[in-house]
Amino acid sequence: MKYLGTIIESGLFDNLNRTDYMHAFEELNVIGQNMKKDDVIFRVGDKVSKICIIDRGSVRGEKAYPNGELHIIQVYDEGNIFAIETAVSKKKTAPIDYICNEDCTIVFVSLTNINNSRFSRQIYDVLMQHMASDNIRKMHKIEILAERGLRNRILMYLEILHRKSGTDTVSVKMSREQLAQYLCVNRSALSNELNKMKREKIIDFEKDQFRFL
Repeated sequence: MKYLGTIIESGLFDNLNRTDYMHAFEELNVIGQNMKKDDVIFRVGDKVSKICIIDRGSVRGEKAYPNGELHIIQVYDEGNIFAIETAVSKKKTAPIDYICNEDCTIVFVSLTNINNSRFSRQIYDVLMQHMASDNIRKMHKIEILAERGLRNRILMYLEILHRKSGTDTVSVKMSREQLAQYLCVNRSALSNELNKMKREKIIDFEKDQFRFL
C-alpha cells in the first residue's frame, strides 16, 4: 500500500468514507517515480493522461519563450496535485513545462483508472475543488503582475502569502532567480530592492523566510 498516505494527504479521498480508502486505492493502481532535480515531468505539447501528486519535493510549472525569457507560473509543494486541467481537457496537451524543483517522488494517477473506479464521482468532485483553487492562485498571479513597480509586486506577493498562511513569517520556497521569474522582473533588480526594503525596515528575511516589520 505504498503511497496510500500520500493520496490521503493530498485530499483526493476527502469525499470517501474511510472504510473505502483501501478499495479506492487498489482501483487507482497508482505509480510512483523517483526523479532528480531539474528532471522534466511534462514538456509543453506532451500528451497528459495522468494527474500527478507530489509525495516528496516540489515541482515548478514554467513557460519558456522564444526570446529566451522564462516565467515561473507556479510552484507545487509536497501533497499538491498538479496537471489536473491538462489531463481532463479535450486535447490533453501540456501548456507549460512541469519540472522537478528538487529531488522528487511523483505519484501518477491514470485518468482512465479514475473513470473506471466505483468512486469516480467523489474523486472528480475533489479534483474540481483543486482546479478552483488553482484558478484562485492564477488570479493572485494576475493581481501581482498588475502592480506597477517592483516594490509593489514584492509587497503584494508577500501579502498574499501572509493571508494564506496566517503567520507573520512566510516561506517563499523559490530561489531568487525563480522568484524573479515568477514576478517577471530582473534578478539583480529584485535582489537590490529586497535589500533596500530590509535596510528601510519594511521587511526582514533570511534565505526563503520573509516577514513584515
